[in-house]
Amino acid sequence: MGTHKVKLESVRRKSGGRIHLTPRVPRSGPVTTLCGQTLGDGSYAAVDAEPDCANCIRRSKDQARISGAFFAQEEGSELLRLSLEQARERRPNLRVLPQPGASREKPVVWPASKPPPETVPDQLGELVTRGFKPSGEGVWRSPQGVIVRMRKHGRPRSEKVDWRFDELVFEGPVLATRTASGVKIKAGDVEVTPSGDGFEVQLKKK
Repeated sequence: MGTHKVKLESVRRKSGGRIHLTPRVPRSGPVTTLCGQTLGDGSYAAVDAEPDCANCIRRSKDQARISGAFFAQEEGSELLRLSLEQARERRPNLRVLPQPGASREKPVVWPASKPPPETVPDQLGELVTRGFKPSGEGVWRSPQGVIVRMRKHGRPRSEKVDWRFDELVFEGPVLATRTASGVKIKAGDVEVTPSGDGFEVQLKKK
């Protein structure tokens, strides 16, 4: 085995001149010689003759410099290969893209929402449910965002459980007016009116 770990190739300009050394003569593209010259694509040819460039000969004895040149050339060709692969991968994707009008032609059909198993009664204790949306157990929300909390009232074992008005939450203005039978509250689109010994909670009548 020889002392050279890396086999160098000889290259020469087609127009003549010195014979240089390079890690590998590529099939196409520019080639960089050990002495740092870059010969353009098609301007050089691989030759079998001994090199006569003094710089190339001197640098061919420096293993670190040869490794660096090899690495630079290999890295360059590797980058080129990767970019070509990416370009190949990108191209088919363009064909897969849907046409701009496709989404408009076929509207997405969402499954119809199932109605709740129990229909909401018109009145739940002190709350007239018409117009309210349930937001959890005992919590109801009006179209304008007024939150009304109801609380179960009654003995746990008795079948009759009554829902009583417990709390009202609203970020907007709230008006409380004293009446003969208690306090009337207006918040957003909700009215809380005294009724008998309790209250009646409902959306404001238009």
